[in-house]
Amino acid sequence: MRPYLIPGLLVLASSALAGVVGFPDSATDTFAVVINKVITPLTTTNETFPLWSGTVAGAHAYSGYRYVMLSANGTVVKKESFLRVFTDKKATSTSNEFFLREVTQTTLPSIPQVYDSVRPAPSRAFNESLIGTIHLTADPATFADMVAHPLDDDRKAIKASFRFINADTTYSAAEVKLKVSGHGSREFKKLSLRVKFDEDKGETFFDRPIIKLRSETSDPTMFREKLYFDILDSIGVKTTQGAWVRVYVNGQPFGFHLMVQDIEDPFLRGTVHLGSSQPKELGSLYQMGSHVLGLEATLQYNGSLTADYNPEIYSNQILGDNPKKEPMTQLISFFKDLQEYDPTMSGGIKFWNSRLDLDGYLRAMAMEYLTGNWDAYWWKGNNYFMYYNPIEARWLFLPTDFDSTFSDGGLADVLTTYKNFAAKRLARKGKDHPLITKLIYKNKDINARFENILLTIVKKVFNTKALEARINAYETMIQDEVKWDYSLDRSKNPGKTTGFTITDFHKSITGGVKGVNIGIKPWIKDRETSVPTQVSTA
Repeated sequence: MRPYLIPGLLVLASSALAGVVGFPDSATDTFAVVINKVITPLTTTNETFPLWSGTVAGAHAYSGYRYVMLSANGTVVKKESFLRVFTDKKATSTSNEFFLREVTQTTLPSIPQVYDSVRPAPSRAFNESLIGTIHLTADPATFADMVAHPLDDDRKAIKASFRFINADTTYSAAEVKLKVSGHGSREFKKLSLRVKFDEDKGETFFDRPIIKLRSETSDPTMFREKLYFDILDSIGVKTTQGAWVRVYVNGQPFGFHLMVQDIEDPFLRGTVHLGSSQPKELGSLYQMGSHVLGLEATLQYNGSLTADYNPEIYSNQILGDNPKKEPMTQLISFFKDLQEYDPTMSGGIKFWNSRLDLDGYLRAMAMEYLTGNWDAYWWKGNNYFMYYNPIEARWLFLPTDFDSTFSDGGLADVLTTYKNFAAKRLARKGKDHPLITKLIYKNKDINARFENILLTIVKKVFNTKALEARINAYETMIQDEVKWDYSLDRSKNPGKTTGFTITDFHKSITGGVKGVNIGIKPWIKDRETSVPTQVSTA
């Protein structure tokens, strides 16, 4: 089904159409709007739920109003404590509003643009100033069985219907494929989900065939990853986008999640190739991970054949210009160049720029260090893609998954200089990450380039002055959503829980909490202070 618009409150002469997103406490409860002390019931259908609407007589742009929940006999059982008003007195409509959420759209403070922006065109789905709602409807027993067995990675996706609503857009799909997503996050009671749309029927979510609903379980603030996205956009690193949503399943709360797009064909077309029809055929794409015990996506050369590499560590997603029987041919050639490269030789920048978007890679590595990202390439050989851009005839490093950042964990040795960051790990036998050690550590020219990038990022964006207002805005924007999420009863779900509370949400911004040793603001301050002492060009 195509996306369509359902205005929340249309002002037409002296009547209005009122609408609110709401989930009643019982099957017989309904919603209503109160304008000029008159209660007007709202209705919904299977095609619009959880959006309730109705016509209100005698309303105009100067009318204050609030939404209420009604029992079966029309008694108000719950009401908004605040009065809603039109901010634009000439408005002909308001947005779709969420019951009990006072602020529908947040004006976020801007972040300095350090390097040229590579963000794709704005999307109705990924509007960072809005909190959307996703309602999934699935067979209750089938869904419960999926939640009860989150570690079963081979389990087939289940069928569900999908509805997304934010301030100005509603999108429905009659059937999507739904499954548990993630790796380490599967071990927790709160789960991440993967939603796949039916491309054969022409259905995508605003040109995205797959979205992921990330649980952010390990982060008490639930916005470390979103802040990481923001800074990547600031420093011109191509990456996916994210927006917050409340998720409900079969009318019941499931959680507050970060909705992100997946790295696949539409992302490459829209973000990497800026919407161009060229190239006609996309280049090869590989997903890198360290989800097999003891193995990491190091980028080391292990042999000339695809069979020499574990497909769970180097997973070919798009074949590109590779033989079907040898899908890693191009990537292995890159590994070979990296193995044979002598970092003491001159001309390192020219050599690698012809094979790799070097600046994009160095900026991504600067972010891994600055945020203490211990679940990415530098530290763990994990959570990134490599794309061969046939237009530029070189590789593009694409980072992904940023929840283990800004001291999200108890690893004391991430709070160190960049030259010591993961140094002990990289010194382990067979665990060298040569794209770090040969380029950033050992090549004089590339090291100078990296230090310049590192210092530039710190001076212009990775500092308290540039980021504090955005952090404060996120705290205000999502605090009620996080409180709601932490109140949900997941006791029957298998797995562990962090036990975070709304107190931890606020505290983890300014200080440490159990399992997360440093707050976001002091972490940024530490890097802001220490980086200039580390680089020779400071």
